[in-house]
Amino acid sequence: MTMTIHINAQPHITQIGSTLASVQTQLELPVQGCVFAINDQVIPRGLWHQTVLNDGDHISLFQAIAGG
Repeated sequence: MTMTIHINAQPHITQIGSTLASVQTQLELPVQGCVFAINDQVIPRGLWHQTVLNDGDHISLFQAIAGG
């Protein structure tokens, strides 16, 4: 069975029981210098493999940008 999640306001269909890490791999999302927040709560990188996503979750992907 599948569910719909939203990553940066874009809908994506994934398997029920997917973790943040599995979705990151499946969608080839960047990892280096990135932070994920689910429903406005930042998820530490060490918890990505055990963070199970739910239908309708809103995931924000933030990438560090070098500036000067």
